[in-house]
Amino acid sequence: MSTDQSPETEDRPAPRSRRRRLSVAAVATAVLLAGGGGAYWASSAFSGGPDSESAAADGDGGPPKLALDGTTASAQDSGEGIAPGEPMGPRGYRAEGELPDGPESAAVRKPGHRVSRAEAARLAKAFEIEGGVEAEAGRWQAGGDSKGKDPRLTVERGAGGGAWTYQNGGTVPLDADPDPAPGGEPLSAAEAKKAVRPALRALGLQEASLDAGSPVGGTRTVTASPEVAGLPTHGWDSTFVVDDKGAVTRAQGNWNKTRKGDDYPVESATATLDRLNKAEQARGGHREGAQGNEPTRIGGASFGLALERSHGEPLLVPAWIYQVKRSGGGDLEVTHPAVSPEYLEPSKTSGHPPVPDGGTGPGKKPSQAVESYEVHGRTLELSFWGGVCDTYRAEAEESGSAVRVSVEAGEKKAGKGDKAGKAGKKVCVKIAKRQTVEVELDKKLGDRKVLDARNGEKLPRR
Repeated sequence: MSTDQSPETEDRPAPRSRRRRLSVAAVATAVLLAGGGGAYWASSAFSGGPDSESAAADGDGGPPKLALDGTTASAQDSGEGIAPGEPMGPRGYRAEGELPDGPESAAVRKPGHRVSRAEAARLAKAFEIEGGVEAEAGRWQAGGDSKGKDPRLTVERGAGGGAWTYQNGGTVPLDADPDPAPGGEPLSAAEAKKAVRPALRALGLQEASLDAGSPVGGTRTVTASPEVAGLPTHGWDSTFVVDDKGAVTRAQGNWNKTRKGDDYPVESATATLDRLNKAEQARGGHREGAQGNEPTRIGGASFGLALERSHGEPLLVPAWIYQVKRSGGGDLEVTHPAVSPEYLEPSKTSGHPPVPDGGTGPGKKPSQAVESYEVHGRTLELSFWGGVCDTYRAEAEESGSAVRVSVEAGEKKAGKGDKAGKAGKKVCVKIAKRQTVEVELDKKLGDRKVLDARNGEKLPRR
């Protein structure tokens, strides 16, 4: 059941005339990263709005072309044709058995919810934060203190709001670095799910699919995966880290509210898998699976919505969610947009997503979307949301009228006290928090504008 409350929530994809048996993929999103593997497999996440200024994809008044960051260039590669569903190049994906056709068309959906003070207060109460909710620049905040020892909830507000993050300030200090994984015996999956029920009720996520199979140290991560417009989602999760005493130490997610965008023709799971293999070939082949050039097996697929980015903005895009059969066991999913390639075009921030290297290669990560900035003399302090498993570096390109800034992520090196996975790599909870990084200018900013280098948009000053 979807908790999306848009008036157009009841829209459903139009069914194909000839539908094959739908093999539903197991939905158990990877939330832990060990040495760079795991969840970064999926096609580059979070994408932007359907409000493209492009001309329609055809002359018949069809939908405007959809610009997706990172995936479009690969999806439009020509190259040699291959049999549908067959692997192309090293370590491609091969389906075991027949894959479903799915619908003829489906709509993109734009995330965003103007969170009220009362809604933020209900979530703060669920996390047992005392005191009121205060309005700050573009967000609500409850709790927190100057020493970083009190629990803190931050909620983005405004028309495109809805993202939130929480830290308890005790077990996980607000300025924790590196991300700690406290010791102890983790709760059972059932006990961990029970611990997050108050927050799920406050968010309207009671019907979301829950997975609690990710223990790290004495903690267990619960992932809530909601449906949107009756479809399963990938990347549109809320995650909660629960300690051995049943307390949520940190969490992050979104209110499950979206707006319906344009409908796009979509391809079958088999045709989309073909495009996924071509995209992987363009990036040199993926790193997961069997030895040598043997393909990774796909056990099934379900049609849903995957979180992508368009011009740096989040968008839920019709996609196929494939169940990956790993040789070592464990559930894993990989996705690829199902939108017909003739309706795709390069975005302002296009480029291939990083190659997940399993801890063996460099693999550059995509630029972070900068949220706002502060000025301290010749120094700009940039604010953004970023994972706790990475380090960040800012750059500035100056001109007489503007300063273009960008923030790049790099893998955080394991410290002496960090937990290690089976391969000796650092184990880290895949969760985001508000981050800041500084960059020094050649001269004071003055009256120059500060622009996000990803999309050229003006950034607000805090």
